[in-house]
Amino acid sequence: MADSTFSKISWTEFRPNRSRLTAGAGLAGVGMIVATAGVGVLVYELARAGRSWTGSWEVPPTELASRALRQAQTATQSAAKAGREAWTSYAEAP
Repeated sequence: MADSTFSKISWTEFRPNRSRLTAGAGLAGVGMIVATAGVGVLVYELARAGRSWTGSWEVPPTELASRALRQAQTATQSAAKAGREAWTSYAEAP
């Protein structure tokens, strides 16, 4: 089996600059904190605008959701009743 490339490399020569690594890690950390703060402001503003927008509706969202739920329940009951009636009235053709 052939020797891998990694076995031929002298890893003792690999010496990154620690101060640059530390500076890079610090900047990445600061960047993550700034990005998190930006996302927080974004979410807050979207939530505030959404509440303001839905507050101006004539019918509140909770009422719309209740109506949709009642309609879905009625449709389900009607479909179940129609299915039962079709099942019981089905006559197999001779």
